[in-house]
Amino acid sequence: MEHHSPELISQAAMLFGTALTVSWAFRYLQAPTIIGYLITGLIIGPSALAFIDADAVSTFAEVGLVLLLFIIGLELSPQPLMQAGPRILMATGLQLVLTAIPPALLSMAVLKLGLGPSLLLGAAVSLSSTAITLKVLLDRREVASAVGNLSTGILLLQDVYVLALMILVPVLAASGGGAWQSAMIQSGKGLAGIVVIVVILRFLLPGIIRQITRHGGPELLTLFAVVMAAGGAWVAEYFGWPLALGACMAGLLLAQADVRHQIVADISPFRDVFNALFFISLGMLVNLAVVMQYAPYLVLAIALTLLAKTIITAGVVRLAGWPLRLSVQAGLGLCTVSEFGYVLAREADHVGVFGKDTFVLDLLIPLAVGTMLVGALLVPLSGRIALLLVRGGKDEEAESTEPAESHVIIVGFGINGANLARVLNATHIPFGVVEMNPSLVAEAKSCGAHVHVGDAARMAILEGAGIDQARALVIAINDIPATRHIVAQARARRPDLYIIVRTPFASELEPLYARGASFVVPADFEVSIKIFAQLLTELDIPDNVIQAQIASVRAGGYGVLRGAEHQRGEHLDELLEVFRVTATQTFYVRDDSPAAGCTLMQSDLRRATGVNIIAVVRNGKAHTNPGADFVIEAGDVLVLLGTHAQLNQARQHLSGATAA
Repeated sequence: MEHHSPELISQAAMLFGTALTVSWAFRYLQAPTIIGYLITGLIIGPSALAFIDADAVSTFAEVGLVLLLFIIGLELSPQPLMQAGPRILMATGLQLVLTAIPPALLSMAVLKLGLGPSLLLGAAVSLSSTAITLKVLLDRREVASAVGNLSTGILLLQDVYVLALMILVPVLAASGGGAWQSAMIQSGKGLAGIVVIVVILRFLLPGIIRQITRHGGPELLTLFAVVMAAGGAWVAEYFGWPLALGACMAGLLLAQADVRHQIVADISPFRDVFNALFFISLGMLVNLAVVMQYAPYLVLAIALTLLAKTIITAGVVRLAGWPLRLSVQAGLGLCTVSEFGYVLAREADHVGVFGKDTFVLDLLIPLAVGTMLVGALLVPLSGRIALLLVRGGKDEEAESTEPAESHVIIVGFGINGANLARVLNATHIPFGVVEMNPSLVAEAKSCGAHVHVGDAARMAILEGAGIDQARALVIAINDIPATRHIVAQARARRPDLYIIVRTPFASELEPLYARGASFVVPADFEVSIKIFAQLLTELDIPDNVIQAQIASVRAGGYGVLRGAEHQRGEHLDELLEVFRVTATQTFYVRDDSPAAGCTLMQSDLRRATGVNIIAVVRNGKAHTNPGADFVIEAGDVLVLLGTHAQLNQARQHLSGATAA
């Protein structure tokens, strides 16, 4: 150990130093860093410059895969599965089966593998890279969008599929007599053991985490997450399963905890480190001699894999009921070969499923790396490509009721869309809804809305919803590229249309206004406005002043909240001035108020507090400048004038409270 430790440490320093340089260079060039990591691994690996020896590569790859899949498990959520229901099960099942068949047939014909090993290899190819897809969704802040929910739901089901396939790996490796039965029993025992541990942890984890957060704080919570990752890997190895799969299951378990977001926030800074470690190691595992020997066939295989997976995934997603644009985007986003495919094939190779020759793994690794290299470019562009491809395509059928004349179109019936619909319904303003989620469509119909089922990014859908007759268009979806496209095409169609856009992020203000939005509501800054408005109300600032401040912030493009230097001083001076001046406030007289039944003179309010009652509102009628003999009644609303301190005293005086 003493002999190898310095060499391993020096190679680790070289690996991470290279990762740092590559990451900086590719971010400077605004290119996906994953491409740089894979290419770097190819160059410094044992089959090229040999800066890292083969034994160290295996160690780095194992550690990187464990850490990476733990993070992936932690960031995945079963919520998309619950939202989509059986449709996503059907889409994923068809995608896995139809994508696995072509490579399985080619393996039997070209590599002369048996039926079982060929199907296993086909299954490995059918899986999509969670690391690449999830990283792009996180970087583009589209995890909660329609395509984000769809993609993460399919990826989560693929992870469950890998778990099931791991049971079959020892069975396929067994041969002769009752060996397969023994292998099946052994795998069943391993699965049962893991299931028992998972069930026990599901009950114990909340209490354990509660104690850790109560007595240990964030530091121990992060340490506990690391223990879960290592523990999951150890349990999986104990039962004869890959370490990385156990780490992923540990992450999935923690993903159900209430403190999931805190753990993700604490570990997220290390995500790029884990990505670099795994993808550089994966690149180093590529046997360049095999790549050079079979280069034309590998290039063809990579191209066919990307094309076939895109077409098949888009087709089954469309068949399951999602709109065409979303289907194409999901197909492009899931076109790569997964790191789980590598785990599955490596485990099969380890137990001898492919025979003694490692040739199969030597071909699968460059195939996976090739799809990842291309996919790292395709996945970020999937939204734009999907829009371009479907723009000239046949419009999907849409179900709708006849839109009203001079109405409001609401795109998206989530929380914001549903709340807006209730207000419009209560005020008798006609409106229509464009939505493509079946559960939200049903909810919109139950509210009596005119519903048009389809993708609002298609002009035909907006036309069917009556954009030519609409008074306003409200866009309340989380899909940022689709939102931009909807705004642009709606403005091109109707230059006079009032377009309101709700966006999760303030960074979308300029792009949306540039495309023609009339008013953009960034959710993060509107929360800030609610906070300062509530605070100013509590500090007795008059309502008209508060509304003026809100209008000023919004009119300035949220410049104060965004830190615009030219606006900061001006608004601060305004706020300070507000605090100096006399304020007005209203007070509702309850039955138990000492002032109820008294005249203004008897209430002694002016002498006791210095506050004047400048008006009294009774039964909807205002009595201004009431005289000293005006009798205050329960249910009256008093309009008070005074300083902030005087108004505080007046509230206590009128309610019968004693000042502290």
